[in-house]
Amino acid sequence: MRSIRQLGLGFLVAVVGMSSGTTAENPQDRLSRLLMPPVITAAPGFMANVLIPPGQLYDPLIMLPVGDAIWLNDDGGEEEDKGSRLLALGATGKITVLADIGKLLPTVGFDIAPPGFGEFEGQIFTLAQAKVAMEGAVANHVIQRVDPTHAYSTSIFCTLPDAGKKKISGFGLDARFGPPGSPFAGKLYAITIYNDTIYQVTPDGQCTSFVVFDGQRYSAPAMIAFAPDGQNMLVSVSRGAFDITSTAAPTGAIVRVSSTGKIDDKPVFEGPGRPMGMDFAPPGFGAFSGQLFFADIGLFQIPVPMSQAIKADGKLYRLTRAGKTELVASGLHNPMGVRFVGDKLWVTDINGDFIAGKRELPDGFVVEVRAR
Repeated sequence: MRSIRQLGLGFLVAVVGMSSGTTAENPQDRLSRLLMPPVITAAPGFMANVLIPPGQLYDPLIMLPVGDAIWLNDDGGEEEDKGSRLLALGATGKITVLADIGKLLPTVGFDIAPPGFGEFEGQIFTLAQAKVAMEGAVANHVIQRVDPTHAYSTSIFCTLPDAGKKKISGFGLDARFGPPGSPFAGKLYAITIYNDTIYQVTPDGQCTSFVVFDGQRYSAPAMIAFAPDGQNMLVSVSRGAFDITSTAAPTGAIVRVSSTGKIDDKPVFEGPGRPMGMDFAPPGFGAFSGQLFFADIGLFQIPVPMSQAIKADGKLYRLTRAGKTELVASGLHNPMGVRFVGDKLWVTDINGDFIAGKRELPDGFVVEVRAR
């Protein structure tokens, strides 16, 4: 894990040359300012705090409960052709490195193979770039198999083929196995934003398109969740054609998809903002049990400012049983993953250091939300 003192000289030189004020600012002071913890404001009925502040994580993305820990992929840093870390987070936010930089291809989504996925039960399957940096982001992604019993050794399970009008399976994000006993069981589902596609992966090594959004009504699928009864997949999408560089106010939706790949015409949510990660509240989450909580990333801010903080326009919402959207917390920057951990809700935020951002700064953080 790179510390603040080990950050590249190139970033310090860049921020020195991009001062928006008339008074020179010490590079280390500016770096410290960019790594200041965010100010999170919780709505009535909730409490929120920064569990892991900036300075330790680059792009904290997908969370997965494993035993008493939460596994997390941190898509930051590079070592030759590798570029991600697999971490374990304790209840208090303590970070343990499972697979450090140099082990994995740049990993964006991952899950653990359940019983029913052939001989691979217990192994980690990741959605990954075949190459580091932007070259890998805009090329066909791969499904990487990781064996945790053999020092996290890796192999390519399959390459996601061209699909949809845009063809290239680039800008991947989420990957989830279908719930056991559900119509989705026995398959891994992986999302690539660039070509509006969700893929399905089977134990025989086949990778095929499952759903291709039309890019007109809905585009750029981002995150997956499954309904508590396992009968539907929920997918966060953009409304209309998606452009990551747009400065227009985003609009998005959460849609249901059946096990046959049919998109329900009536969305679960549709409105302003850009939904990302989502999860259903467990029984221990007070009066909000069973409600769907989801992150809204707001604008990506491309190009990412090198010497200013990212806009704190990210939010966390919930859907009431009547289908009304209610604010849970504000002050997030670029929230991605949402996962209930016992009676708490954790949200990962990539802030300004993501593959299209080029900021190369450990400014990612994790927020914890509780019900009062």
